[in-house]
Amino acid sequence: MINSLLAKDEGKTLEFKRNCSPLAKIVQTAVAFANTAGGTLVFGIQDKTKSVLGLSDPLKDEERLANAFADGIRPLLIPEIQIHAWRDKELIVVSIPHAIGPYYVKSEGPEKGVYIRLGSTNRAAGPDMIAEIRRLARNILFDEQPCSEISSEDIDFRAASELFSSISHQLSPPRRKSLGLLVNHGGRDVPTHGAVLLFGKNRRAIFPDAVIRCARFRGTNMSRFMDQTEIDEYLPKAVERRGFYV
Repeated sequence: MINSLLAKDEGKTLEFKRNCSPLAKIVQTAVAFANTAGGTLVFGIQDKTKSVLGLSDPLKDEERLANAFADGIRPLLIPEIQIHAWRDKELIVVSIPHAIGPYYVKSEGPEKGVYIRLGSTNRAAGPDMIAEIRRLARNILFDEQPCSEISSEDIDFRAASELFSSISHQLSPPRRKSLGLLVNHGGRDVPTHGAVLLFGKNRRAIFPDAVIRCARFRGTNMSRFMDQTEIDEYLPKAVERRGFYV
């Protein structure tokens, strides 16, 4: 197990620690792993160089880590903590599951203490990300949310019907609901975010960044543009009409 971990580099789901200090940063990393994709913390290994240093008192460190996780993270998170012998060294491996949260650092509170993993770093989650995690906890996706400020008249169902007819399907009113393009909200049928992004007549007024931006670069880095274009069409038609291939 240790050999396979040493063969990897630190990143989204792996971090090496020389020792079990400072506990505050370790708790923060555990929260970030739990909120993102899970991960593994390995104690007793120098980060960057991956030199195996070992721990002088792994049993004591194991207890400190267990208490820090139990006391410092909300909701309760129970990682798997194991002591591993590697050659003449002893290490601790902590496996943190990905679970629906949001998890947060107790001392910082549920608004400021939520962290996510970005590459090999921890980043404080902003209000939008926290809201997205909470939606996932309720099993509600962003594209299924009602866009209550507009009506079904703001969706180009004619264009949508043309696409469906090309595959021999009719986009009937009941089908619009079953596909999640319309949902009942406050006693009326309103478009979902997904319907607006796909076929909204004025989607840029609601989602200003709802556009595909493409660029080609010269060489092996992104320092020099060859050309670029912006595709502002209904998303299902954008690739086909512009001749781009995925």
